[in-house]
Amino acid sequence: MDAVDVMMNPEEVEVTFEPILGAATFQVEGYMVHGQFRSESLTPFFYDDDVPLEYQLDIAKRMERLAAEQLRDETQFVTFRCRAEWILEQGGEAFLAPLRELNFPLHRIYVTLQGTDLVDVSRLSRVVQYYRSSGVKVALDFAESTSIEDIMTVAPEMLLVDLATMVEKKTLSVTYPQMLQTMEYIASRLGATLLYKSIDHLGQLRYAWRHGGRYYMGGLLGRGAKTPPHETEGMSVLTQEVPSFFLHDQERLKRLYELEFELHKKIHEHVQSGKWSRDKKDEWLLHIAPKLEGTFVRYYLTDKTGFQTSANVYQAESIWTVDNTYRGYNWSFRPYFIRTMAAMDVRGRGYLSEDYRDFSSNEVTRTFSYPLPEGMFLFADLSEEFLYQNRLLD
Repeated sequence: MDAVDVMMNPEEVEVTFEPILGAATFQVEGYMVHGQFRSESLTPFFYDDDVPLEYQLDIAKRMERLAAEQLRDETQFVTFRCRAEWILEQGGEAFLAPLRELNFPLHRIYVTLQGTDLVDVSRLSRVVQYYRSSGVKVALDFAESTSIEDIMTVAPEMLLVDLATMVEKKTLSVTYPQMLQTMEYIASRLGATLLYKSIDHLGQLRYAWRHGGRYYMGGLLGRGAKTPPHETEGMSVLTQEVPSFFLHDQERLKRLYELEFELHKKIHEHVQSGKWSRDKKDEWLLHIAPKLEGTFVRYYLTDKTGFQTSANVYQAESIWTVDNTYRGYNWSFRPYFIRTMAAMDVRGRGYLSEDYRDFSSNEVTRTFSYPLPEGMFLFADLSEEFLYQNRLLD
């Protein structure tokens, strides 16, 4: 694209509207506005360092006017992509001017900044506060690639997460689910909504649904058009697929609760067998380990304040081994520990943790905890193979 051509022929700039579907309504709830020049994306123009800022802003304003004229009588929200430098001009008024001139309802606007393109964040946050007081909301695109400090400073009302790099689950990076969980957590702390974009296949849609996505967009759900689309094929995709996602996860949770109860019964039987002894903790662990082989890969005991009172008993090359390295360590600093102890105390039975990645083996596991007599507590790590065989890791 020739930047000079764009500057000399602004009347040839056009906009398209990419539909944003809502997870609650399965309807088109918003639009992302994209700019084109002679059928080519204007993104290279906006990120061309040789194009003066005022020319970029002029073209962006033209896009705003074109979009606002078509969307003024609609009810959906609108996201306008914006470079951070643009809204620093005139205290943010330069970018809002076309919308004010057209009396466009500002509460329907999300000014969408690119997280990897932020500059002068402290000053930017002050403009964001001004926008917020005017009714304008701020969104942060490529949130997954933005520093947490910048996200928290800008405090956007919406985080956009790009799923374009996500591949089929069997080749998915082990860090990807953790990244999405991080985005979920940050959004919850900010009170922000999550918009997942670049959803092109059902695997991506499933991840977006499972990880708190309030809004979705991408080729699977609807392409951009020169007039704002009110209906898309994606609406029927959501209607058909989301209930199946729900039922699948509901069955998975039922299996987890059933497994928790089964493990409780098994451990309880071994405690009641008469072999349990507070004075022979390691021997008791070595006694039960072969009987539960294939289920657990590691055992240890703690007292109620988190001090490990036994060795680690684990399987190495088909032999159950005693490792005294961690005897006497205190594990109460771990975030899950208090929650686990409280759950066992209230329920009066064993507790199965969420899945996590073990720091020593790097395998995904869950820990089953059981309240033993005399103030002792058993912690037993399930094998990754067992979890996969029981369809509890998906």
